[in-house]
Amino acid sequence: MSRVSFSMCVCLILAAACASGPEGTTGGDCTDGADNDGNGKIDCEDDGCSADPFCVEQAEKAREAERQAAEARAKAEAEAKRKAEEAAALPYVEHGNLWVQREQNGKDVALKAAREYCERLELGGQSDWRLPSESEAVSVAKAGILKPEPYAMWTSTMRGKKRGTIVGITSAAANELGVKYDGQCRARCVRDR
Repeated sequence: MSRVSFSMCVCLILAAACASGPEGTTGGDCTDGADNDGNGKIDCEDDGCSADPFCVEQAEKAREAERQAAEARAKAEAEAKRKAEEAAALPYVEHGNLWVQREQNGKDVALKAAREYCERLELGGQSDWRLPSESEAVSVAKAGILKPEPYAMWTSTMRGKKRGTIVGITSAAANELGVKYDGQCRARCVRDR
């Protein structure tokens, strides 16, 4: 091939490539899945297609989908906040298969008084409250669902006729204690869900 023929071919190829112009200047450019102007952007990604009716519609659909997603996120967050506030207002907290009294009785008591307090307790529309077992009290304390307190809670677990078990509300440490002891021992009741 002669030098003139080669140069002419190159010019024709370049002219053909340039004849197509920027993306969006030829019908179908914005929906053909090709990078017609060679700038690395395809169809609606290319600025040349920004006014194309198909691309305008796609952009509106994308904005509407994002608006709906943001609305759904806001609604879910509001519902989660409402549920958290509702739960915080309850006089009990849920733990496994138990309802646990949020606040203890408010004064030091011996085991008998703690047991009687739970038997008389009406809370959350329920009257079947009881002292927790040692294992239940330990589980509740370890879960960290109660506010930290320097007290121990009485349990229904006995260690002999005159010795009961207490569990630290914050420490979750279990100890045995004479049933008549009332220093820093509180009643906090539970019920089965």
